[in-house]
Amino acid sequence: MKLTSKALIISGLISIPFFVCAILAANHNISLNSIYIISLTIILSIVTFLSIYTAIVKRVKRLNQDSSDIISTLSLPLHSIISRRIDMNGNDEVHSIASKINILLDNMQSSQQLFNRQLKERTQALENTNLLLKQDISARVRIEKVANDNENISQLVKYDNLTTLPNGVFFNEILNKAINHSRRHKQILAILLIDIDSFQPIRDLLDHNNCELILKEMGKRFTNVLRNEDVLAKLDGEEFIVLLNDISKPKFASMVAEKLLNICSQLIKVDTHEFSLTASIGICIYPNDGASMENLLENADRALFKVRQAGGRSYQFHTEEMHIEALEYIQLESALRKAIHNNEIALYYQPKFRIKTGNITGVEGLMRWEHPVLGIVSPAKFIPLAEESGLILQLGEWALDEAAKKIKYWQDEGYEHITIALKLSPKQFHHPDITKILNKVLQKNAINPQYIEFEITERTVMENVELASMILDNIKATGVQLSIDHFGIGYTSISYLKQLPINAIKIDRSFIKGIPNNPNDCAITSAVIALAHNLGLEVVSEGVETAEQIQFLANQQCDVVQGYFLSHPVSAQKLLLQFKKLRDEVLI
Repeated sequence: MKLTSKALIISGLISIPFFVCAILAANHNISLNSIYIISLTIILSIVTFLSIYTAIVKRVKRLNQDSSDIISTLSLPLHSIISRRIDMNGNDEVHSIASKINILLDNMQSSQQLFNRQLKERTQALENTNLLLKQDISARVRIEKVANDNENISQLVKYDNLTTLPNGVFFNEILNKAINHSRRHKQILAILLIDIDSFQPIRDLLDHNNCELILKEMGKRFTNVLRNEDVLAKLDGEEFIVLLNDISKPKFASMVAEKLLNICSQLIKVDTHEFSLTASIGICIYPNDGASMENLLENADRALFKVRQAGGRSYQFHTEEMHIEALEYIQLESALRKAIHNNEIALYYQPKFRIKTGNITGVEGLMRWEHPVLGIVSPAKFIPLAEESGLILQLGEWALDEAAKKIKYWQDEGYEHITIALKLSPKQFHHPDITKILNKVLQKNAINPQYIEFEITERTVMENVELASMILDNIKATGVQLSIDHFGIGYTSISYLKQLPINAIKIDRSFIKGIPNNPNDCAITSAVIALAHNLGLEVVSEGVETAEQIQFLANQQCDVVQGYFLSHPVSAQKLLLQFKKLRDEVLI
């Protein structure tokens, strides 16, 4: 019920008794008094209504004021708003509205309290997590610091502070592992103990820092002439030590020693001073000179002592025999380098005969060294030396150019069918510019490339068949012919053989040697010939030394034979005589 209605009802109820009295007075003819009473009643009713209405308006205004006060505090913190209430007594609509507002504020306060409690719990959880993270980070920092400290300690323990090279302690550890590895794989390793000669006068002349700069420079120079798999360490004073892992021959160490001595002797500048240093090197070989670390180091030191006793500036093997062999090796290498420039290398030719016609179908070009003092040096001696020293690349290019010149000359003389086969060494085969070198020679001499044949050993191909196949494809694209040399002694798979871009295979002499008396050699040779023919390949048999071998090979339909029985390697002049003699003759 509205407040105004309530006011009217109340004022009406108050006025009713006065109206009743007025009516009764009127009925008893009390006219003047009745008028007074009625007027008084009306006035009283109006006054009552206004009084009640005024009281109600005040309550409404108070409610409105209290609500406005609450609304005006919205800029204050939430807890300041929801903690306030409207105090309104009674049982009217104003009280009802005030109660609803108070209930809303109560709910808001409860929600705020719940939110504050959850916020506090969440904040506490985050603080705990943050504390744990701080503790974890602190622990990680401590761990990293310990790791860095351990690394620094390891660096100090295992490496030389000046050169950052391994020190003697670490070198001994490496050497022990290398010895065990070499023992298991039956490999050879060498130790080179290096001492810088006459360093004390330099120490007297220069200050400590400059002397250290010189030793540091020596460490860099020595590192530059070593392989990646070798180990260089810095010992006390002016000593260095080198570990050469997995060397093919002991005398390889002498080549390294020569490089170390040469790099050491190059001029070094410090401030205004220039020095040319020398060194002494003691060499020992595992397993020849010892099977343990202690024995090897002791024998390297003894070898170094011998060098010092002899005046230094050189190297010395522990055993005299090894030293003599190494000196011969170095001298021979030096002579071979000179031989290339002095035209001491010649190309000899061993004819290859086609069995069906008996004609020379081609020749194999073989290098010969005609030394002015030593005489003819065996290829078995200088070819491996050229391979090890890298001179084979220079020799190979010379042989190719020489063969191209001869082909051009023979074609001008009417022998157009003659092909020259050259052995392609592993280093030549894997050289990145092999096709460029080949094309340059072919263009220079203006010859048809089909009269050049390269022989690649089976082992070279099988080391990496996919790579070898790609290289063979590139070489084949130049137009030359290709053949597999020493076939049968390697591990060539038939599936690979049919994929290689080759023209022929050469049966190794080790099988031909047993023909016709060794049934196994006969069976293998027959099978290889049949296999090659089925694959569309020509077959060449090398190392033929008897008529019986030729007869057997002819019966097996072998295509070409080559060997001492038919002709030794001869000079170009003598080969021309054979060309003329056999031009129209038949061998069989």
